[in-house]
Amino acid sequence: MLKHILNLVFLTFLNFNILSLSTSIDIDQLYLDFEIIGFSGFFNQDLTFIFVSLCVSFLSIFLIFFFKPFIEIYLLHYLRYSFYLLINMLSISTVYIALRIYGYSRFLLLLYLVISTFVFILSDKNYLLRK
Repeated sequence: MLKHILNLVFLTFLNFNILSLSTSIDIDQLYLDFEIIGFSGFFNQDLTFIFVSLCVSFLSIFLIFFFKPFIEIYLLHYLRYSFYLLINMLSISTVYIALRIYGYSRFLLLLYLVISTFVFILSDKNYLLRK
């Protein structure tokens, strides 16, 4: 459980950095969606970034839980690295498309994919949480 909480916090931090360090980020569509629901005064830019970052992190961890029974079949033909990379790419692209986030830095996104893949690999091998 602690492993998943640390993964969630670290992935949220990494994704927040992608959004906050991107110079031409466009989240106006998400603001309009919040306004339609009635949360227009509640969300500012930082809270919106945190919301998007948490969505990406939760979806990544959920997809790992969901695909865990299939990982042995996948590993017979491919590497564990590519499995986690695919999970991270699927989660970040799904959330960014669904929430209509545009203008993020492609370099920071690539850096996020590499670092988050290694975080999942290290946490899977319990290097981060030695007992």
